[in-house]
Amino acid sequence: MLGEVGLELRSRPGTKARRARVQLSRTSVCLSGPWRPGGRQADLAELQVLEVKEADPPADVEPLHWILLTSLPCLGLTQARRIVGRYTARWHIEEYHKALKSGAGVEKSQMDQAYRLETLVAVLSLVAIRLLNTKLMARACPDKALEPGQVGAEGLQILADRFGEPKAGWTQASFWVAVARLGGFIGRKGDGEPGWQTIWRGWQRLVWMSQGLEQLKHS
Repeated sequence: MLGEVGLELRSRPGTKARRARVQLSRTSVCLSGPWRPGGRQADLAELQVLEVKEADPPADVEPLHWILLTSLPCLGLTQARRIVGRYTARWHIEEYHKALKSGAGVEKSQMDQAYRLETLVAVLSLVAIRLLNTKLMARACPDKALEPGQVGAEGLQILADRFGEPKAGWTQASFWVAVARLGGFIGRKGDGEPGWQTIWRGWQRLVWMSQGLEQLKHS
C-alpha cells in the first residue's frame, strides 16, 4: 500500500457530497495487444494499476472502490495522488463534451472539410467553456452576484423584462435559471437541473435578442 489520502466527493442525484478516506495500492500488468482488422496489434507496455479503496465508509453509502489503469508513473504516493486527482476531474471533461455536443450541437454540423470542422469546433469550444463555467459558478456559488462584465447590460435587461428582476439582484443561480427558462425550462420542483439543449436554446436566444436590442439603440 502506498498510503491514505482524503477525497472530496461531489454530490450526485440521491447522494450528498462527502469526504472519503481512501487507501492507495498499486501493481503493474502487461496486456496482450488488441485485435484489429488486419491482425493483432503489438502487446502493450507495462501498465500501472492503481486501486483506490475507501478505508472506513459510512454505513449508509456505497463504499468507493476504483481500479485505475494508467500509463503514467505510479511509484510513490505523490504520483498516485496525481493520478487520482486527474481521474476525479473526469466529470468536468464529460460536462464539457455535453456542452459541446448536446448543447452546441457540433456533431450535427454538415461540414465536409476537416479544416472547416476544426474552425467550427474552435469557436464552439469557447462558447461551451463559457457555458460550463457559468453552470459551475451557479452550482458552487449560487448566491454570488454576477461579476461586472460577466453578462452584458442588454442581456440582463431582456431577462428582467421577460421574467422580472430577482429581489436579491442577479446572482449566478438566478441568471442560469433565467437563461434556461428562455430556452423552455419550466423549473418545477421535480424538474431537476436544465439540460444542455435547453441551455443552448436559451443562450442563443439571449445573444440574438441582445444583438437586436443593441442595434436598435444605435439606429
